[in-house]
Amino acid sequence: MKTTTLRTALVIGSTLAVLILAAALVAWLVIDTERIRERLATALGEALGMEVRIGQPLQFSLLRGVSVEFEDIQASIEGEVVARTQSARVRLALFSLLTGRIRPVELHIERPELSVERYGQGLFNIYTPDPNPAALEALFLRRVRVSDARVTWLDQPSALNWEFEHCDLDLRNIAHAGGLPDRAAETLAAQGALKCRVVRQDRFSATGVSAQIQGDDGVFALDPISATVFDGQAAGRMELDFASNPPAFGLKARLPEFELGSFLAMTEPEQAASGTMDFELDLEAQGSGWQEIRSSAAGSISLSAGELVLEGFNLDEELDDYAETQRFNLIDVGATLLGGPIGLAASRGYAFSGLLGDSGGSTTIDRMISEWSVENGMAQARDVAFRTLENRLALAGALDFGNYRFDDLRVTILDRDGCAIVKQRITGPFSDPDIEQPNFLVAVAGPLLDLVKRGVDSITDNDCQVFYTGSLAHP
Repeated sequence: MKTTTLRTALVIGSTLAVLILAAALVAWLVIDTERIRERLATALGEALGMEVRIGQPLQFSLLRGVSVEFEDIQASIEGEVVARTQSARVRLALFSLLTGRIRPVELHIERPELSVERYGQGLFNIYTPDPNPAALEALFLRRVRVSDARVTWLDQPSALNWEFEHCDLDLRNIAHAGGLPDRAAETLAAQGALKCRVVRQDRFSATGVSAQIQGDDGVFALDPISATVFDGQAAGRMELDFASNPPAFGLKARLPEFELGSFLAMTEPEQAASGTMDFELDLEAQGSGWQEIRSSAAGSISLSAGELVLEGFNLDEELDDYAETQRFNLIDVGATLLGGPIGLAASRGYAFSGLLGDSGGSTTIDRMISEWSVENGMAQARDVAFRTLENRLALAGALDFGNYRFDDLRVTILDRDGCAIVKQRITGPFSDPDIEQPNFLVAVAGPLLDLVKRGVDSITDNDCQVFYTGSLAHP
């Protein structure tokens, strides 16, 4: 009896399920897709604050669930297209449809292109902050996929221009509890992965960028992060805490044994060089905008190397002749080598004139150390110097990334006691700095190398003011 009852219940249940699916199929077949396309474009436009156009008729499918596919979508602001995508597919919850509600559960966007411009604090071409934002409904999406995306980001105040090409994003279990945007951010959760074939910013580029994403209660970790940079393999970890006020960020990264030649090629493609360098970064910051994040950055940055070789000139021979030293900038050597990647970032808006030109020979640097402390967006040189076979050069001062300025940056040639013999200073904006001529702090009666070996005290009655007290010994 019980078996018969159970069998009857299963038949009835199966019949009802078939009838429900059949009814849903008939409903989809009689829908006015053109009208829905227009209403959907209008709704998206109102939500995004843009004009949205859906170029092709919507396509509905019941295979593996109810889904809607759009093609050729464009979003414009004042006639300028800021976003477009080749196609997007949304999978909907079937039983919500039967109750008259539309609830997406999965989203797949193919080949989107997005152009973002930041005009100032909180001002973007694609977004205008609402002083009185409405509460958001709770969200749950099983999966969001973005395939082969291209994103450009232009930060107008700083003239930074980032490009992200051939990017794939795959997130699962995306959820938040709803409420005002701040509250929704505090409860945001998702897991997945991000990959970009190329990430480019001016002269800098990274390839094969990938990151695993894990987030819960507004706190996200991108760990591990990996990329190929300057022919070296970078690895790191990033934390983003949207639950704190203001949001907090942390980044730890290592780039061991990257190629000096690939690094110099960013600014000096003709400069031949060999050897490898090690770079480490550990930074934290807080802020709801890019300016706040830059200005609050704190932590440490370090660069070190063993033997490096620069082809095309002999630095020791050039420095040994007073007349020859007048035709090159010590800043070229210091900003390019001593600063490493942060020197490259600082010099992005200014074309340095090259190192010493093609005078023949080569320069061997047997050791380099470059340690910086960062506080309030200011990178302060802590122990920055390199050593050739006969000379030692050092750098002091700071790089103000909060205001994009060189802050009294000085490069010097040192004697055996760490006193400066020749000094050159650079100050002012990264994009248009004031570079002084090399200044000889003592009268040079003979070869500079002789003075380097004997020391400033040997030709003056006054005690020299020690410029460098770091860990790198004299040759």
